[in-house]
Amino acid sequence: MLLVISKVVPALLSPVGLAFLLCLLTAWFAFRKGARLAGLLALVVATVLYTAGSTRVANRLLWGLERRNPPLLANPNAAAIVLLGGGMAPMVAPRVYPETNAAGDRLLHAARLWKQGHAPLVVATGGYIPFLTNAPGSEADLYVKTLHELFGIPESALRGVPGTTTTADDAEKTRALFDAQHLKKEILLVTSASHMPRAAATFRKQGFIVHPAPTDFLSETGTPAKVFDLIPSAGGLNATGVALHEYLGLWAYHFSGKL
Repeated sequence: MLLVISKVVPALLSPVGLAFLLCLLTAWFAFRKGARLAGLLALVVATVLYTAGSTRVANRLLWGLERRNPPLLANPNAAAIVLLGGGMAPMVAPRVYPETNAAGDRLLHAARLWKQGHAPLVVATGGYIPFLTNAPGSEADLYVKTLHELFGIPESALRGVPGTTTTADDAEKTRALFDAQHLKKEILLVTSASHMPRAAATFRKQGFIVHPAPTDFLSETGTPAKVFDLIPSAGGLNATGVALHEYLGLWAYHFSGKL
């Protein structure tokens, strides 16, 4: 019992849990004082926060994206492995070595595929948006450096596509590289599973034969419901945000003709 309390209380007092409780308390006081509109608004905010912070809701939203490209135990061969940006932390102080972020599985999976002999080249993309990240170089450069230094992939087998800022940008500039180097446009595409539906469609729009090689799966299937699923969390809020970003991105890319 003490263990449960030691886990539940901090979860409720986390920023997300505390904001949810304060919304409920605000609604209760508002209804008592006759301020029904304020109470209703507080309940709406609490409902949105609770739903978005629910790991079960996040899991269902993510599964709707990730199930479209399930992981493959036997990957095909291709002309190149294309590793999309988003898996590296920018090289700013206090970092002195390249570091991965939450999507760092992309880097690991690309190295795995190359070592298994599925393609002779790894093409890494990724740049920085100046008003969001003030960092030297590019993410593509960090990918290339890490793949060479830590995984032993020779520089001759690595290509960088720096300066990209969107998935559409990745596809267009990667196509330009393939055209310039007369490479066959058949690729193993490596990115997060939730991002793969939009990424694969965008690269196909640019004329690539795409073999999805998804990684960084966030949804879990077949797991029983747990008590903590009833408590909104920062992790659930972040996962819901990732899923909604991709659904919105799919809609926007369809609307703009990028898919």
